[in-house]
Amino acid sequence: MAASALDTDTQGKAYERLIVYLFESTPGCIAEPNVISAFGSEQVDVAVGNLRVPDGPALLPATLLVECKDWSKPVDSNTLGYFINTLRDRSVEVGLMFAGHGITGDPRDFTYAHSLLIQASARGIRVLVVTTDEIAALTSSTDFVNLLNRRHLRAVASGMGVPR
Repeated sequence: MAASALDTDTQGKAYERLIVYLFESTPGCIAEPNVISAFGSEQVDVAVGNLRVPDGPALLPATLLVECKDWSKPVDSNTLGYFINTLRDRSVEVGLMFAGHGITGDPRDFTYAHSLLIQASARGIRVLVVTTDEIAALTSSTDFVNLLNRRHLRAVASGMGVPR
């Protein structure tokens, strides 16, 4: 996997390619990697188009933005907050944070980065967090679709798009 790359930049690019592969292998999805804003000031790791076919992630909206962070530690509040602002600035209601080791804080206490998920949800933005362990457990595109649909459903119902 991406973890075997020689340096962190190569590792990050490998992780992004893995995520693109997952979406391109998912029924009804197309993926556009490394999209730079018109002014060159922002970068989106992966933009995903979801055609919402029956065997695809039909519960998710038509357009998703993806941030990939295959870090050796959980993603912090600053990084998650920046991603949430990117989603807000583009009027995208669902983003996916592929975070190697999750995000900082405790989901039960809504601390650190977890608090931002609740705040974003109150503004109509949901960030679904997927870890490397969850990716490694996938055995098919159906597993990936189920993970995304269930994570989104849980985010809508609870206000938090994190693993249980």
